[in-house]
Amino acid sequence: MHKENMTEIIGSCMEENGIVLNLNRPSRGRGGRRGRNRGKRSPRMMRLISRLPQEDQTALAECIFEEKDLLTDDGLFDATAFTEDVIAKLEEIEDSPEAEAMLAAIEDGTCVVEESEPDLMLVFDFIKCLKGVCGSSSEEA
Repeated sequence: MHKENMTEIIGSCMEENGIVLNLNRPSRGRGGRRGRNRGKRSPRMMRLISRLPQEDQTALAECIFEEKDLLTDDGLFDATAFTEDVIAKLEEIEDSPEAEAMLAAIEDGTCVVEESEPDLMLVFDFIKCLKGVCGSSSEEA
């Protein structure tokens, strides 16, 4: 699940399943949070998805995982295939202490995602764990 086409996949899965986000939220007033956290879409996406009714969250996860070929024959999230994909992408990054820290976190079991019913929040939690390890490794340097 890579950023380059996830927005399109999420959009098409939402349309396919008739899911509409409630974007009517209170305004933050003049200035708001504009400009902060640019490029950090996953926390916002996590909040939006977590506000959906559970049945919509499940339908969205199933659609996305099916699109990315991350469902087992039993319809479960294929954590093995997902983890192998993450590892392959991290191994492509040469001479990166952050990538090495994330690989180590996967290898030693610090960050784990397991086969389960389709649930995007489990994937977000796994990625959040990896980012946390990455952040703590750069602070130590």
